[in-house]
Amino acid sequence: MRKSLCFLAILSLLTVTGSCGTGNEKNVTAAVTSERVSETMTVTEERAPETTTSVSTVTETAESVAEAPKPQSSAAKLTNKMTEFERAYITKRGLTLTDGLNDTPDVRLENVIVTKEASEVLYRNMLKKGVLTEEEYRQYIADAVGYSYNEVMINGVIYDGFTPPENYDGGRLDYAYFDELTFENKEEYYDWLLDYYLRERSPVMSEAENYLEQTKAVFDAVINGTYTVMPDRYESFERLSFVSDPLADLSFTWEYDKDALESIRDRIEEYSVYDEQLGVEFIVHVTLPPHYDSTKTYPVFFMTDGVWRLNDHAALYKAMERGEAADVILVSLGFNYNIKNTDNFVRFELFISHRAGLLDFITDDLMPFLCENYRIDCTSSALFGHSMGGVFSHYALFCSDKYENQPFGRYIIGSPALFNLYDSYLDLGAEDAVNDYGYFDRHDSLDKKVFLCGGSMEDPDYADQYNGHDSTLEGLRKMNDRLAEHNADLTYRLYESHHYQYIPDMLMEYLKEAYPAD
Repeated sequence: MRKSLCFLAILSLLTVTGSCGTGNEKNVTAAVTSERVSETMTVTEERAPETTTSVSTVTETAESVAEAPKPQSSAAKLTNKMTEFERAYITKRGLTLTDGLNDTPDVRLENVIVTKEASEVLYRNMLKKGVLTEEEYRQYIADAVGYSYNEVMINGVIYDGFTPPENYDGGRLDYAYFDELTFENKEEYYDWLLDYYLRERSPVMSEAENYLEQTKAVFDAVINGTYTVMPDRYESFERLSFVSDPLADLSFTWEYDKDALESIRDRIEEYSVYDEQLGVEFIVHVTLPPHYDSTKTYPVFFMTDGVWRLNDHAALYKAMERGEAADVILVSLGFNYNIKNTDNFVRFELFISHRAGLLDFITDDLMPFLCENYRIDCTSSALFGHSMGGVFSHYALFCSDKYENQPFGRYIIGSPALFNLYDSYLDLGAEDAVNDYGYFDRHDSLDKKVFLCGGSMEDPDYADQYNGHDSTLEGLRKMNDRLAEHNADLTYRLYESHHYQYIPDMLMEYLKEAYPAD
């Protein structure tokens, strides 16, 4: 088991770089899940100083010379590349955020079998990143023959305790973790574990009891056989386990107006969607427009950071209901409710470190799935990201040409926090970003509509994080200049606001301008 733990520690060092992916590969590792599907995780952003938002704006527009894309008549042109397991995992329900979660945890046991072939993929990445020397690499490859370990997940979060053998029935237990111990039954082991946790890990009883509940859930799943096995995946968000609690209900960290959401509850559909490549369970909220007709085609207004953006669904819906904008389908994406939704580490992992995997997921899994269930005009659909999410939407725009699927014709890049790419420990492709990921080396023009925006007063908000690199507004301005130089269909707009306060007004303005009422 020491070897297993060591291997997991090494895995946590691996990071997906920000280079453009092909969108055609699904890297995988292995799992075990209950029949019930839990809710979903979420993401976050560090808040700037509070200030009011003025509706007045400073606007600069570059007229496009490119021909406007012609709308798709249906969603059938997107190819869904979900695996069989990912398709089976999807759960649809009504809005649960305002209700609180079920107290009974879903248990997913994840058996990760690392074959020599799979290990070679991992170890080559480690060698490339300098984590392993050539000599260490050769030794790891030799040791990988016939090597395997068990990884357990509860509600998408890794459990780091002892897992009984598959044929365990609740009786005598030989414990071979750090010490060789024997227990007459599982209850005796539970008593010992509680005492051990309080003595060696934390004296806080609530933490010890939470860990004991996780252990009992794992034991029950093994004894009752209530788990399933997922295919292998080689990349995952193991590091998120340090900022999440598999048995917690952290939905209270979502920022929303309960009454406003309740007023459109019957229009909101909530999905749990799992991605094997990232090893992450997402929550997707879909709000159907007021006059939704399943025989008609609608654009999707897709927003990242569902922890905040779901709150905007109600106001945008009401604007459509009042006839101030045409009907569109509102979609927001977030993480499971058992992770702190406003944690910047989580957002960094998703939007920065693993942005290639996130783009794969949205482009080849999620949007094609939505197109199978709703009639969507992809060419008129928009993707919005802000701050770290703005780094992602910028990446998504300029790597979109790498994909067969084209789910969006519009991109909103809000206050992109590009300074996050200059991490001293990780190679995050900062130079690629300021070159727009080489898009204009591959193409003469851009066939997407782009909206760049920020708060005119936001630069001081994160001045201590720029470290000699461009501020948010400097990066945004240079991005605008590059796109204007290539005659992109571009709007550049600054709002009288700090880093994030302008977003609700901006989204409303964008809805009315991009999707005007008939």
